[in-house]
Amino acid sequence: MIALGIHASAVVDIRGKATVPESTILEPLAVIFVGPRGSLELGERNTLYPHCSIRIDQGWMRTGQEVSFGPGVAIYEPRAGLEIGDHCMIAGGTMICGVNHGTDAVDKPMRHQAAEAEKIVIENDVWIGMRVVIMPGVVIGRSSIIGAGSVVTRSIPPESIAWGTPCVVQNKRARA
Repeated sequence: MIALGIHASAVVDIRGKATVPESTILEPLAVIFVGPRGSLELGERNTLYPHCSIRIDQGWMRTGQEVSFGPGVAIYEPRAGLEIGDHCMIAGGTMICGVNHGTDAVDKPMRHQAAEAEKIVIENDVWIGMRVVIMPGVVIGRSSIIGAGSVVTRSIPPESIAWGTPCVVQNKRARA
């Protein structure tokens, strides 16, 4: 099924596997590229704001329902997988990168070394602030908030309020 809410300037190039429900909204200049070895499964009512980019040459990404990707969000090569739960808000300028270049051999260019990929998980009801960088291998626990400009290099427990470079838990969310 292909989404009905695709702006004329959005680019959708799917060569691998993809599920894009009719409830998906792709705003101006949003880009989805899924290569022949890639897989994308968007949940119901996902919105990609202007200039949002999802690139999966190889690997996979799966989202829950009601996920929003703010302006300029970039998701790059989730080779070991990227899971995003229900009701997540990913603010503008956020970068989620699922792969690192190899760096072990100084006598060989880094771009020629084997890449290192690790799965990323963003659980349900997470708010990622503007311009956050999320690195491979992290789990951001349910109902957490990641402050703007943070660099997430390690997992964050559920119901946390975390920020910084590197991102660390600063507080816990209160229950009503």
